[in-house]
Amino acid sequence: MSGGWELALEQDPELEVVSGSASDVAAAVRRGADLRLFMEARGYDETLYFQQVYSGSGNAFAGLMSHHHSYAHRGELAEQPYFSFFRYDTGGAFSQVKWMPGGSVFDEQQTFAYGVYRWYVCDRWRVVYEHDEQGRALAGDLDELHEAIRTGRSMKVGVRQFHGLATDDTSGPEQVSFVSVMQPLISEGHAGANCDFVLDCAPKWPFEFAEGLHVGMIWPRTSGQIICHLVRPGEMPFRRFEVQRAMQWLIADVG
Repeated sequence: MSGGWELALEQDPELEVVSGSASDVAAAVRRGADLRLFMEARGYDETLYFQQVYSGSGNAFAGLMSHHHSYAHRGELAEQPYFSFFRYDTGGAFSQVKWMPGGSVFDEQQTFAYGVYRWYVCDRWRVVYEHDEQGRALAGDLDELHEAIRTGRSMKVGVRQFHGLATDDTSGPEQVSFVSVMQPLISEGHAGANCDFVLDCAPKWPFEFAEGLHVGMIWPRTSGQIICHLVRPGEMPFRRFEVQRAMQWLIADVG
């Protein structure tokens, strides 16, 4: 656990491995590592920061940008900024959905030949507490998690069988989604967290946004409860409901 950003996989434009391996990235992601992707595009270079990371079985992993705010649309500057949601994995194609002011939605899924793909990981997280879907402790120390919250430690949550939240469907392949936290709290003996925007996709692998995408806010607790406010892009209002899920609670030992 170095706490720094390390190149774990590089792919050429044909997606052949230049260095590292997908298994290296998948193993780090499974431990809760942060994930970024650098790409050379036509006329510009970019690095994508993923606020949500999918970890599946074997070498399955994906990075999701859950609240990208865009200013250009199909080569022209947009009159208003809009939400743009992305999903990237090692297969080259990516999912993108644009949610424009006024409610219009564009599905921009495509394959784009980038010059290079460099997957970076920051492996700085440690599971402090883990519980099943009913909130029963499986590992770690809930008191240590409470103390981490009280002392301002960086935290994230890994939710098992995350995709399928909108229909409470846990039938898909085994998977964990790690989501960013912006407001951890302690209440009634449990830890909870107000999380960043999240993306709920189809409970399968590989998945595409076109197969079912919901976006919204969640509030997970160590009781196993998750209060959800989700909506399909372009369709308001948000729907409020609750589910139970097994979770991992992680703190950053570095940074």
